[in-house]
Amino acid sequence: MNIRWKLFTTISMALAINLAVGYYTSITYKRATTDARRVTEHTFRVVTESLNTQVHFKKQVQEWKNILLRGHQPEFYDRYLQQFESEEQQTGESINRLLRLLEPTSESWQSARDFQQAHLTLGRQYRSALRLFNRNDRENHIAIDRLVRGIDREPTQLMDQVVVSAIRYKQERLTSISRDQEEIEQRILLAAIGLLTLTVAGLVWFADRAIARPIVEATGVARRISRGNLAGPIPQRGGDEAGELLKALKTMQESLAVSQGKLRQEQSLLAQRVEQRTRDLNVANAELARAARTKDMFLATMSHELRTPLTTIMGLTEMLQDQLYGPVNSAQDRSLGTIQESSRHLLTLINDILDVAKVESGKMDLKWDYLPVEQLVEASLRLVRQPANIRKHHLEHSIDPRVELIHGDARRLKQLLVNLLGNAIKFTPEGGRIGLDIRAHEKRQRVAITVWDNGIGIEPEQQQHLFQPFVQLDNESTRRYSGTGLGLTLVKRMAELHGGEVSVESEPKRGSRFTVTLPWSEEDNRVQRQRLPEQDSGKQAETRRSIQGTTILLTEDNLANQAMVSDFLRLQGFSVLTASRGSDALKLAYQHLPSLILMDIQLQDMDGLEVTRQLRKHPVLAKTPIIALTALAMPGDRERCLDAGMDDYMSKPAGLKEIYQRLLHHL
Repeated sequence: MNIRWKLFTTISMALAINLAVGYYTSITYKRATTDARRVTEHTFRVVTESLNTQVHFKKQVQEWKNILLRGHQPEFYDRYLQQFESEEQQTGESINRLLRLLEPTSESWQSARDFQQAHLTLGRQYRSALRLFNRNDRENHIAIDRLVRGIDREPTQLMDQVVVSAIRYKQERLTSISRDQEEIEQRILLAAIGLLTLTVAGLVWFADRAIARPIVEATGVARRISRGNLAGPIPQRGGDEAGELLKALKTMQESLAVSQGKLRQEQSLLAQRVEQRTRDLNVANAELARAARTKDMFLATMSHELRTPLTTIMGLTEMLQDQLYGPVNSAQDRSLGTIQESSRHLLTLINDILDVAKVESGKMDLKWDYLPVEQLVEASLRLVRQPANIRKHHLEHSIDPRVELIHGDARRLKQLLVNLLGNAIKFTPEGGRIGLDIRAHEKRQRVAITVWDNGIGIEPEQQQHLFQPFVQLDNESTRRYSGTGLGLTLVKRMAELHGGEVSVESEPKRGSRFTVTLPWSEEDNRVQRQRLPEQDSGKQAETRRSIQGTTILLTEDNLANQAMVSDFLRLQGFSVLTASRGSDALKLAYQHLPSLILMDIQLQDMDGLEVTRQLRKHPVLAKTPIIALTALAMPGDRERCLDAGMDDYMSKPAGLKEIYQRLLHHL
């Protein structure tokens, strides 16, 4: 018999015993309840009959008095006599019923019997006295009353004793029944507790014997086998599940013993193979390390060897364009422009190849900072505006007002956007529309940067190859466009380095949408309202004291950037003056004599270069540090700023931490 049937049989037996005891308990309790109800009804009838007898007897006595008092008139005499006899008869019948209800040996029965005899005697005496009653003599009833006066006292007392005895009998019987019920309930409770205890004990014993012990034995065997001890004995049991489990463990132990023998042989062979493979891998790793060093040396050499002559070509070309070696005609100027454009294109390709190599080798480190989104968009669009104007494209941009700052590497994010915008310009026919949209997804804690166009589009089957390195789409529309195919590869790698991803939606001849999704939350905007921590607490306190009250003039034509940077600097402890026009910047500088000036180049009425030249003529402001903060990032822009009299140069987008550290450096 298996464990299920054993458990089912045990539980069935326990249930049957419980049902039997429950049935016995129910019958016993029902019988006790029935007896209690029957005794209660009987005692109630005894008390009721006693009271009924007493009432009829008192009415009989009252009717006798009515006869004596009003019996001189014939009509009253007959009526009261009839009522007297009726009450006498009912009293006799009632006492007979009461005697039948009472136990013959009880005190109540004896009292009722005495009352019955006294009542009969009373009736005979009343009738004997009634024979002397003269209705014509009104004084006759007094003499008759004397004859029977007091003879009703004994029956009345006996009747009172009967009633009292009946009530006492009722109370005694009810008390006895209540005591019997309590005893029955106690016996039932004890029986139920005992049976339940025996049932639980039996189930525990069965569970321990049939389930727990075999499981413990099987567990011990399994642990011993898991420790590798395959020589220990395994107990034998019956044909139930526990026995089958132990048999299976025994079979497994024997199989494992055989397998271990084979395994040891295989391990010996494997150790020899691993030793040989290790030697081969060491040789291969050495070759790979040498190849990696060779590749790094090649990249470094290529970077140096290619950039050096390219820099010379670009520098000489620029000098020729500036006619430093003499005048050039229009044809020569166009040729020099072509050389300059080709040189810049070649420099971009070299940079892309080196960047891809850095990403693939894991050597590209990001400089994390909080970047104003307006600056990022402005700087990226500025770099592509010239080629867009040449192709007569219309550039658009839209920024979600919820996105003020974004966390990332300024240079790499700008490179990412410029690559996407450059592709959009390249693959959009003249007169097309190109856009840059930035939207926040607060629930997903992401920001989506989308570059879209209405250009030639991409076939669906070719979209999966877009982000592979050195892949150019080979179709009739794209075959005429040049490029290495590294731009989108860099976009994908840089998005992943920032913890994001890139996706594309495109339809042939309708345009494309490239979306870069980066981590972002509302907390990123709050960095402008927080103080930046210092590494050293003592240095931090000293720095705070040094910048308290330091006045900075911020010139910025973009009001959103102006408000953000000025708020940030004020929270760091600076006193900030702001201007969006060159003339306003001069007035504020002459009036307040700031300790440091952040200068934008593109201002409304006077560019930052001219403002700087004017400031350097002032005796006090001639030595004031002026830092260029501009979107001008083309070759030569830095030199132009320094030549105008500026002390430092920062290209947009510039991170808030970078601005802060640069200011501390010049204070």
